[in-house]
Amino acid sequence: MKTADQVLPYQRIGQEEASRGSVFAVCFCFLFSMAPHFLTLPIWIIVLVIVAIGWRSLQNLGRIRELPKWMLIPLVLFGGIGVFAEYWTIVGRDAGLALLTVMTSFKFLESRYHRDMLILVFLCYFLIATHFLYSQSIMTATLMFATLIVITATLITLNQRDEHAPVLDRLRTSGKLVLLSIPLMLILFVLVPRVPGPLWGLSAEQRGGVTGLSDHMTPGAISNLIRSNEVAFRVDFDDTVPEQSRLYWRGPVMPIFNGYRWTQAPRQPLEVLRMTVFDEPVSYTVTLEPNGEHWLLALDIPTALIEDSVMTQDIQLTSKKEINDLLRYDMRSHLSYRVGLNESSDYLALTLGYPEQMNPRTLELGRSLAQQYDRPEDIVDHVLRMFSEQEYVYTLQPPALRGNVVDQFLFETRRGFCEHYAGSFALLMRAAGIPARIVTGYQGGEFNNVGNYLIVRQSDAHAWTEVWLQDRGWVRVDPTAAVSPSRIEQGLDNALSGEDSVFSIQNRNPIFGNILYSWDNLQHSWNDWVLNYDERRQRDFLSRLQIGIDNWSDMVFALVIMLLGVTGLYWLVSWYRDRPPKPQAYEILFRRLSKKLARQGLARGPAEDTRAFLRRAERSDYPQSAQLAKIIELYNRIKYGRQGSNRHSLEQLRTLVEDIR
Repeated sequence: MKTADQVLPYQRIGQEEASRGSVFAVCFCFLFSMAPHFLTLPIWIIVLVIVAIGWRSLQNLGRIRELPKWMLIPLVLFGGIGVFAEYWTIVGRDAGLALLTVMTSFKFLESRYHRDMLILVFLCYFLIATHFLYSQSIMTATLMFATLIVITATLITLNQRDEHAPVLDRLRTSGKLVLLSIPLMLILFVLVPRVPGPLWGLSAEQRGGVTGLSDHMTPGAISNLIRSNEVAFRVDFDDTVPEQSRLYWRGPVMPIFNGYRWTQAPRQPLEVLRMTVFDEPVSYTVTLEPNGEHWLLALDIPTALIEDSVMTQDIQLTSKKEINDLLRYDMRSHLSYRVGLNESSDYLALTLGYPEQMNPRTLELGRSLAQQYDRPEDIVDHVLRMFSEQEYVYTLQPPALRGNVVDQFLFETRRGFCEHYAGSFALLMRAAGIPARIVTGYQGGEFNNVGNYLIVRQSDAHAWTEVWLQDRGWVRVDPTAAVSPSRIEQGLDNALSGEDSVFSIQNRNPIFGNILYSWDNLQHSWNDWVLNYDERRQRDFLSRLQIGIDNWSDMVFALVIMLLGVTGLYWLVSWYRDRPPKPQAYEILFRRLSKKLARQGLARGPAEDTRAFLRRAERSDYPQSAQLAKIIELYNRIKYGRQGSNRHSLEQLRTLVEDIR
């Protein structure tokens, strides 16, 4: 006999093996979650993912054996070293995602138990957030919403342990759970206090190619960029949109030329902008896409600053921080102006410099023009007439240039894009003794009639020239307007009508174009109200509600109250749906009878049916047993009979019950 102090033997409880259906469900869930990343991950990692999932699936079918445990450690080392060799780091967005993908794939190879499947599903939840590091568009959010439903359905499959349950039923249940979370998500989105700036920042390398503008310009650079139809920024004007020919969006300014490349020069911030204006200011709001750079785009010439921005002495508006997140800012510009009259002699000397040993034919032409004309304006007009009257071609496919690139363009190929004409014009001006510099940015834009705003795309990238003239300061001269006036006045599609290029939505099928305009307007609203919902916009939105939320403490209090209110409402709805059904009228009458009999010492047992109760009442010599027999017979007829209850039978039952004393 065992004593009280005797210790029972310890017995280990084995882990639950993963079922075949759950393994396939988790494999599909992981592939569905990872699929968009296949566009950015290296090929060898994609192959590794497919091989790992394929191996685990074949193992699940019994076609191959389980991978030996001793092989996992070398594979993990191989994966980690491979990621490091690919990125030379294991931290950051790209390297971190690659390492997570590799290690999750190896987790599939060792997965055996139900607990392993749960861990893999939770990793899929984490993968949803990584997609927003690459894109925060509506398409990405919609795809992640669908992915969330798939992952939750997989989790339901694991917890139910019922492989025969229809897939649509699991997806329907998952969809209901996700939809119920939307009110809580909206409350958190609106009321969680916003911190200034984004939660994370991406490097310029990670954002490379988004904006496309660079701090230097070479022949062919902008013509390559212009093939992209991605949106660079959108503009909402407070009043009438200026004419297409006046929409010059100023970006990097480049005064240094080495014979092939134009680059920027370091300049100090401008303390006071001295300029003469000849028109009313144009007010507008820019929504700038992330670019990883510092420059801000504004109409030429900007006369306002935004938070954490400076304007340099060459009138270039720049941000103190890299623009790694969607940026919305209000701006004001003048389109008719006179600026730069008091330019420093050192800077003017810089804008006259060029290498003497390169492009000799261009230098000779510029010097001959200086001897031919007395006024700088006449030299400018002469070169513009040359571009306009001679056989120069504006094309998106200029021939490659090497060596003395400006000489080759001006005197041999005569086929080029805006950077060819702006660069050659600026060098001719310098050779003629006129200070000149290159300005890059965007020209024009496409007006969206659905949302009443301007879309400026990468295909609107442009380069022009500014020359310094006595008593006029810096004057914009766009040689492209002389070669191809339609480019400036009507847009790129009209200028390249001979080439198979469609950059504007308005030049496509009208029905399809309206759909694209509506979609872009939706994306613009998404950017404005979701991605750009920062501290300022949150404060403005809550103040317009006029509900007394003025600071962080008010927001936290309102957040707690609303979360409790919504969860309480969910509980009430759940309680109401699951409450016991209201008893039928005949059941209420029979319960009333049972209480009467219980007070007389004839209580009905919990499991005693009505006929057994009647027989017991008769044996106990109950004085009203005959009356009780009628009640029970009528009760059974109402409850179990074909005709069921009706008003007459219920009234008869009520009378009989009331007669029991």
